[in-house]
This record gives sequence, structure tokens and C-alpha cells, in this order.
Amino acid sequence: MDTLSPSDITVLEDGQPVPRFELRTAADLRLRIAIVIDLSDSTRKSWATVRTALGQSLQDVMRPDDEVMVLAFNSRIELERWVKSPGELETALTDPGSGGLTALYDAIYQTCGRSIFAADGQPHRSALILFSDGEDDLSLHGLSDTTARAEMAGVAIYTVATHNPKKKMQGDVVLHDLAAATGGKDFVVKDTAQLEKALAEINGELRSSYLLYYRASEQPGVRTFRRVHVIPTQGGAHLRSREGYYTAP
Repeated sequence: MDTLSPSDITVLEDGQPVPRFELRTAADLRLRIAIVIDLSDSTRKSWATVRTALGQSLQDVMRPDDEVMVLAFNSRIELERWVKSPGELETALTDPGSGGLTALYDAIYQTCGRSIFAADGQPHRSALILFSDGEDDLSLHGLSDTTARAEMAGVAIYTVATHNPKKKMQGDVVLHDLAAATGGKDFVVKDTAQLEKALAEINGELRSSYLLYYRASEQPGVRTFRRVHVIPTQGGAHLRSREGYYTAP
């Protein structure tokens, strides 16, 4: 569906229809992107390919007002740098550092709390692009905590794993769950061509998605999760959205 209007969808909050809502295209919104890269031994073989493809991808999507930072982690976040141009990304990732144990959930949890995703009243689109095999052997946080953190920050998580798509790896389920809950998408790629295609799809989504607005009922002093379903009114259309949102306490 190339364009979307309120008449094209039905919105349910906790199973109840939302009578009045508005849609705004994200095409002209500032992007706030965190590129998060797993330094574990199992992902190091794909570093050169990822670095080159990311540089080209940023060149295609990045605008002057966008904000981008890159983080790399193993047992902790080892690299954290703001990126002003695609060339700076390749320079930052020239020496990825060592492998070791992996604190995947902690890295995502901490990234979603960084200033790039802070609420400041300025319209924007927030996304985290994760390159990882989805395995974790050290984090203090779990999958549910990490997902909730991303949902509260309004961050869509896109995941990229590098292995043969015909093989199902243990971490693939984790990566799928992170993406599905936050309105992102998970990809499994085996070579440079598939990686470039995945990044092009992510870029397209970041510039072609929509923001949904409506006035929610208030419960002062209580933080609750409200599950939202967006259902197309036209047969054959496919829409993807985050699972819901947290109210402010």
C-alpha cells in the first residue's frame, strides 16, 4: 500500500475500537538511528561486509538533520560514537576490537536509554539496527525487560543475522521477537547482496512509515501497557506495527 489514510485502517486498543485517530507520514521526519553491532566471535567473520554495506546504506538514507550513533558491544559496550557522515561510520568500525562473552539484552537496554532517543517534543522516527546472532550469555536484563525499554522509548528494532537463511539458529527467535514487538523487522542474510537488500528495505521503511495519533484515556499515577492492533480495512493489504505503548505514570 503506497499511501495510507485513516479510512484504510481500524485501530483497536486493548480490543476496543479507537473512534478518532490521525495518521502522519514519517517521510519528512528526522531520523534518530542507533547502529548496534555484536562483537562476539560468532559475528566477527561478517565485519568487513557489514562495514562496507552500512556505509553505502547511510549514504542513501542520511539527511543533514538526522542523528546517527554507532555502538559495538561484547560483555559491555566497547564503542560508542556519533556519526556525522557515512565515511565516519567506516572509520569508526575499522578496528572492531575483540570478541568474548555477549551481553545482548544489556546493550540494547542501555542504548534505548541514550540521549539520541530522549523525548524532547520534536517529531522524529527512532530506530535501532542490530547486527547480531541473537545469543546472550551474560546480561542482567532479560528479553521482556529489553523489549519494554524499547517500547517505552518508541524505538523500532531492526535485526540482521548473517548465516544461511535455510538454517534455523537458536538466536533467530530472539531477534524475531525483538523486531516484532517494536514494529521493526528481522532479517537473515548469507551474503553481501542479501545484506544490501535488507538494508535497502530498512531504509525504505524508515522513510515510508506512518505515525498514529489519538487521545488515550488517562490513569494518573499508573504505568500500564496498552496493546494496539492496526487492521487494514482492505483485503490483501499487510501492515506491521509495534505491539502497543506504555502510559506515563
